[in-house]
Amino acid sequence: MEYDVIVLGAGAGGLTVSLGLAGAGKKVLLIDKNHPGGECTWSGCIPSKSFIHLSQENNNLKTVMEKVRENIKKIASNETPEKLQEHNVKFIQGVATFKSKNSVIVNGEIYVGNKIVIATGSKPFIPKIDGLDKIDFLTNESFFNLDENIKSMIIIGAGVISLELSFPLKRLGVDITILERNDIFLPMEDPEIREFYLKKLEEYNINLVLGVKEISLEKNQEEIVANVNQKNKFTGEKLFLSVGRSPNIKDLILEIPAVEYTPQGIVVNSFMQTTNKNIYAIGDVVGPYRFSHMAGYHGEIVVRNILFPYIKKSANYSSVPWTIFSEPEFSRMGLSEEQCKKDNLETKIYILVADDNDRSIISYEKDFYLKVICDEKWNILGACSYGQRAGEIISMLQILKSNKKKFYKLMDSLMAYPTYGDSLRKLAKQAYRDYLKSIF
Repeated sequence: MEYDVIVLGAGAGGLTVSLGLAGAGKKVLLIDKNHPGGECTWSGCIPSKSFIHLSQENNNLKTVMEKVRENIKKIASNETPEKLQEHNVKFIQGVATFKSKNSVIVNGEIYVGNKIVIATGSKPFIPKIDGLDKIDFLTNESFFNLDENIKSMIIIGAGVISLELSFPLKRLGVDITILERNDIFLPMEDPEIREFYLKKLEEYNINLVLGVKEISLEKNQEEIVANVNQKNKFTGEKLFLSVGRSPNIKDLILEIPAVEYTPQGIVVNSFMQTTNKNIYAIGDVVGPYRFSHMAGYHGEIVVRNILFPYIKKSANYSSVPWTIFSEPEFSRMGLSEEQCKKDNLETKIYILVADDNDRSIISYEKDFYLKVICDEKWNILGACSYGQRAGEIISMLQILKSNKKKFYKLMDSLMAYPTYGDSLRKLAKQAYRDYLKSIF
């Protein structure tokens, strides 16, 4: 059977492409070995943020997990094959393998596509650790299936997932030990951010161990024992792995359509085309930013470029935002201050802290920090924030930066008081004063 477009993978990117092109009248086939929705719905964004929220209202891990799974079902109910069919997207569940440069085989049937979009996502990277093969470990794919209360957990890897899950787990009475290979915590962030979250971990009595160069695992009755650097032992009822992601490309056999790839993912140009120009690749399977909103962004580019091939749109990574839903929330976009210094960029830096933020004061918010980094002409280079609504604050700055508006131009917009938007405008007022000084 022949289609205008075949989409492999029904996560955030694949759904964006499928629904976008079907809405424009294209005949679309969507294929996934699992249910529609992808990792975001079943084991990523939806369950993790639900877990964080529910842990603030409950004190029983088993109860929280039951409610998380209920929320997953609610979201997934809008992404069923029947719902997709209502939007003229044909869905097939099965493992897709390339049969030729423009066809795939699924469940023994061959399907031909004028264009093919690979959006197969990624999976947890499983490191080689002595003794791991004897441990029934957890990853984000299995964590939300927990149906028992536990007292302790060892987490290997101090990345985003670890930071998001460790605080709610601690609130639910689970002792947490995080083992991290790097000597520096949150190496991509500025020193004051690293220091703040180190103190937060200490405040919650979450044990973070840096510089873990050697590790072996063993099972001792009901406990898992981690032997670290040949001198320390840490124990926990459960083991959670969070040490990176691997692209889902094994089943595709990309050599058949002559699509180039590396261990990090499929190679694409700025238009999201692979080395076979009729085949596109998007989202986690491409990287380097493995976020649901990045997969959606890639998908929007592909929809545009398939519908309007003579006025192609390129991916722009100059200002990528992300949010860590930790304790408290952290968000960043653009360059960090350390990156600016490394690149010898002239900067103007504006900082607002809780004691100077009326909204934080009246909300008894002790942890609030906002930093906006501008160049010498007040163009926004980057920004970061921790505290309530940090993601929304950074989103406002992302709009300014994406539209190439100078930071002090926020003064042109009136904000309600006392909101976090007004807090941001207060900081922009400092930049406006500096701008006025420069012209008089």
